[in-house]
Amino acid sequence: MTRALSAFILLFGLVGLAGAAPASDHDGADHASVDALLSRASTAVRSENYSGVLVYLREDQLDTLRVIHRFQDGLEQERLVSLTGQPREVIRRGGVVTSILPDNKVVLISRHKREGLLGSVAQFSPERMRAHYDVHDLGQRRLADRVGRLIEISPKDEFRYGYRMLIDEQTSLPLKLDLVRGDDVVEQLMFTQIDFPKTVPDDAFMPGYDIDGFRVIKHEAVQVEDKPVPEDAWKPTDLPPGFELAEDGVRRVTENGYVRQMLFTDGVATVSAFIAPAGLRKPLEGATTMGAVNAFGHVVGDTQITVVGEVPAATVQRIARNLVHEKSKADTGS
Repeated sequence: MTRALSAFILLFGLVGLAGAAPASDHDGADHASVDALLSRASTAVRSENYSGVLVYLREDQLDTLRVIHRFQDGLEQERLVSLTGQPREVIRRGGVVTSILPDNKVVLISRHKREGLLGSVAQFSPERMRAHYDVHDLGQRRLADRVGRLIEISPKDEFRYGYRMLIDEQTSLPLKLDLVRGDDVVEQLMFTQIDFPKTVPDDAFMPGYDIDGFRVIKHEAVQVEDKPVPEDAWKPTDLPPGFELAEDGVRRVTENGYVRQMLFTDGVATVSAFIAPAGLRKPLEGATTMGAVNAFGHVVGDTQITVVGEVPAATVQRIARNLVHEKSKADTGS
C-alpha cells in the first residue's frame, strides 16, 4: 500500500527537481512551461493540505485508500487508511512511519533519517531527463470534478517506462499517475475524490484503531550507517544509458550483518541494488516481476546481488550483471 504512494510522491520529487531550469532547444518556451508545472507539482505534493480517496490499480487488483495530508510549521504529516482488503493504516510524521495491522494486532514503527539515499538527486537537470524521455503537454482533462493538465513522459528506449500525469491547474497537486509500458498501463494511481482544506486538525492523524495491547515492532534496519563503503568494493560498470549512481550507503540488517545499498537514477526512474553476504537472507536467483516492479538476483562467490526497481526487466538485469568487485592492491599483491 505505502510503496505505491511513496513512488507517487517520489516520482514528482525527481521530475520536479529535473524541471528546475529551462530547456534549451527550439521548443524552449514550451519545455520551460512544462518543466515549471512539474516543479510546482513536486512542491504541492509535500506542501498542500489535502484529503481524499486514492485508487491504486495494479495487475487487475484494485486498492482504495483514504488519504489525509498536512504541512504545518515545517512538518509534513500523512495518514493512509485502507478501505479495501485487509485493514491497514499508516501514519507518517516527518521521518517516523507507523503502520497498524489490526488483524495481526501489530504496530510497525520505522524511522528514516532526513539525509536518506535520495539526498543527492537534486544534481539532475532537465537536459538529462529529456535526453532519454520525450515530454509533452496533452492539454486539459477533468477528474474528480477538477480540471488538470495531462503531461506525458515517453521513454526513448527499452530501459525505462513511460508516465502520464494529470496535474491540478489550481493547486498543482498531481491527481493521477499512469505508469506505461508500450501501449499498456502497468499501474495507475488516481484521486476519485479530493478536498483542499485550509487547516487540518491534529486529531486527523490519530490512529483509527484502539492499539492498546498490540505488539510493537521497531525497524531500526532502515538507518543508513556511518560505516564507510570500502574503496575496493563492488563498482557499477556499463550501466543502462542515462542511469548514474546517485547514492551509496551501508545498512545494518542484523546485529552483525550489513547490506550495501546503491541507488541509480536517470532523473525520473530509480533502481536500488543490494549487495549482501550470501546466506544472510533467502537468495533471489534470476528474474521476478510484480506489476511494474522488476527484480533480478544472483550469487557471485560469497555475495548475493539483488537489483529492484519500477523499470523494465532488462534494466535491473543489466545493472545486476555489471556490478563487479575490484580487488585491493593487497589482494593482488602489488
